[in-house]
Amino acid sequence: MASTADLGPLARLWGISASRLPSPTASADELAPFLVSILEEALPFLDSAAPRAAATSDATTKAPLWKPKGVKSSPDSAAPVEVSERVVGAGELETVVARALLEDATRKKTQARLGNEVWACRRSAHEDAEKKGTASWAEFVRCFRDEHAAAEDGFTPAVVATCEALSWDCGAVGPVEIAEEGEEEEQEGASKRSGRRWGRFTLKVVEMRHKVGRPVLKDRTFPVLQLTATVMSGSGAEAKEFVVVSIPIPDFGKNEASRLAGEKGSQIAVYASVERIRRLEQGHQGQSGKAGEIEWLMATASDAGGVLPSWVQNMAMPGIIWKDVPLFLRWIDGERRKKDVAKDGPLGRDAAAGTRCKSAGGSAPAATATAASAPKEGPDDTDVTSKIAAAFDSPGEAEAANTDALTGTADLK
Repeated sequence: MASTADLGPLARLWGISASRLPSPTASADELAPFLVSILEEALPFLDSAAPRAAATSDATTKAPLWKPKGVKSSPDSAAPVEVSERVVGAGELETVVARALLEDATRKKTQARLGNEVWACRRSAHEDAEKKGTASWAEFVRCFRDEHAAAEDGFTPAVVATCEALSWDCGAVGPVEIAEEGEEEEQEGASKRSGRRWGRFTLKVVEMRHKVGRPVLKDRTFPVLQLTATVMSGSGAEAKEFVVVSIPIPDFGKNEASRLAGEKGSQIAVYASVERIRRLEQGHQGQSGKAGEIEWLMATASDAGGVLPSWVQNMAMPGIIWKDVPLFLRWIDGERRKKDVAKDGPLGRDAAAGTRCKSAGGSAPAATATAASAPKEGPDDTDVTSKIAAAFDSPGEAEAANTDALTGTADLK
């Protein structure tokens, strides 16, 4: 079970500096240690929220670091969504900084963010089928492993611009074995943590712009380093489990490849997230979901910056995060009536070249069609704190109001 000892310095709100990104021409041998360091941090954190091999149905035993925040439902999802929250305290983060022996310059930058990190998590288990209220394994793979940004742009009302600014060639990075909780084997009479093999890596920088309460607040631009990795079988085939890890790059706007964060007047915000999607196996215990169903687990922490109070953001997040599930399932139900999403992708087979803002042939990435039509920034955030605080008579009203303002999803209540 993950604890302070398992927390790492990468998937944190202070993120990673653009200067610490791998070289664009990094070899497989150079990329592999970096990819492994991200996985070694993300996997135990995910397991702390929903253990892969839970031996009990007691939620407090399964995930003692996470506080249950209720179970949500929507007509657009046949499966309920479990919501929980974990606070990573400032003291824990100080330990992470000290243990990682970060450089002095980086440490000074992180000090301002060494308050508590509030993580919200959601978990749901879905029938593996291409029908209303759920989705197939192939659809999950295409939309969340292979074309995450394009799919998120499609189903999330708050997204107003996307850009895949950089990518690395990870094709030559072979499968690597990583020891994990719940994977144990008996050796010479003793139980020893064993590992699973991870491969099919991708690594890219994605910029996304979200509206967060127009017209009062400016849109926020989130630049992240995004890794995907898939469990590999002994034969080298892909198993039905993958993870997506997003790490903020607060200063990416200074990089010449930036197309959104580098725009004049952009309000930079940060989020870190870890996501695991897998097909549950026979004998799965301890959590809702049956063998053959698809478990969708995601945890995130964020800071929208500006003068939007952190207490407002943290209060609203559990009410926001679960809505991704019905939003995606509603969207894909509509899309599959027009095309084969698993085969043709979120944008369709005939999507124009360059519409995803990807680098091609070493040239600078072109702005996406979405980015090109993005609205102008809203008015200044000056004195908005008092306006927000004055609007709420109770925590319940604050959560409800901000959930709708930050996501534009009032109809999912």
